[in-house]
Amino acid sequence: MTGITGIRRGFVLAGLFYALLGCVTHPDQPAESTPYARLKFSAAMQLLALDDQPIDTSFHLYTLRVRPGPHTLYFAHINAGPEGSATHAGQRATPFRLEVHEGIAYAFEAKT
Repeated sequence: MTGITGIRRGFVLAGLFYALLGCVTHPDQPAESTPYARLKFSAAMQLLALDDQPIDTSFHLYTLRVRPGPHTLYFAHINAGPEGSATHAGQRATPFRLEVHEGIAYAFEAKT
């Protein structure tokens, strides 16, 4: 009986884990077949929100596809990579407004 109970408990825990993953907030990205621009982020910056849509910060986002047009990006500095800064770690940057165009890759680096 304890073997089956342990297996059931394992399935319940796995189900809860996958349910929690389903709640993770990922930004809406356009399909590869539609027009998009690519945003690339350095390891020293954490994207917190895109156009007032919060981003799950439990994973680091390095690239993101966005639709062409105006966007507002909200960042926080983190102490990572050679461009990171311990003095600025955790600080939120001023919201950054950007007009993106189809087919362009925009690279963001932390400058402190």
